[in-house]
Amino acid sequence: MIFYILKRITTALLALFVIATLTFVLMNLIPGDPFTNEKSVPEQVLKNLRAHYGLDQPLIIQYFKYMAGIMTLDFGPSITSDTRTVNELILSGFPVSAVLGIQALVIAVVFGMTLGIIAAIKHNGWLDYISMVIAILGLSVPSFVLSTVLINYFAIKLEWLPVATWGTWRHTVLPSLALAVGPLAYIARLTRSSILEVLSSDYVQTAVAKGVTGSRLIFRHILRNALIPVVTVLGPISAGILTGSFVIEQIFGIPGIGKYFVQSISDRDYPVILGTTIFYSAILILFILIIDLTYGFLDPRIKLARRR
Repeated sequence: MIFYILKRITTALLALFVIATLTFVLMNLIPGDPFTNEKSVPEQVLKNLRAHYGLDQPLIIQYFKYMAGIMTLDFGPSITSDTRTVNELILSGFPVSAVLGIQALVIAVVFGMTLGIIAAIKHNGWLDYISMVIAILGLSVPSFVLSTVLINYFAIKLEWLPVATWGTWRHTVLPSLALAVGPLAYIARLTRSSILEVLSSDYVQTAVAKGVTGSRLIFRHILRNALIPVVTVLGPISAGILTGSFVIEQIFGIPGIGKYFVQSISDRDYPVILGTTIFYSAILILFILIIDLTYGFLDPRIKLARRR
């Protein structure tokens, strides 16, 4: 088990290194730099600014400094902010993005699995049809369209919830729902199909023949194996929720990392773009690593490398 964990950690670190390198290369393939469009600034001032941020140095030197900053968790100063570093922007924005992402993920998993279980148990019944209609609508409507609908109905017409900004728990409801509906629908459909497949398996039929029914049959014999595909997609779903929050944070005026990331792209703030990309990539790789290690606990048929 220890060997398997070390192997997966090594693979994760290698993936993070490749992402960091590709991000740096792609960033520098874009013509110009953050000061290219500053036509009203004297050339000598622009030259001093490029020297201050190290943009006048050869790319290989910039790359090694960039990698050294990643190793020491120092992403440098923000070009567009005179008083804040990239680390400070991440530390101030990540708690907000984390709350939004965790709430959306919990909503998606809990309600998605519930809908899927109900649809599978009541297969070809009216509850099954209603659950799948909800799932299809959730997959069909983009999050930014759903955001405007939620704002118009619950915030403007009914005045139950705030329109935007961030503060109390009431400010988190609409953006979390808008972010969770798509993954919720996908999890519901996947849970339904997985349970229906498990229901037709021999060991479940044997358990039913022995008189096992109700919650014991569902939780002990069905869900454990039916959850394997759901756990598999939690990594990509988490990635989709985190990257999808960029748009949601802009719509609802949420001061999370997504807001800083979008602004840094328009401002060509290289340190913020690189820092937030590496930070998000590290979180996503960590999610995938945790999910990989969870497989062995959910299904004993999955063999670890040590046993092979």
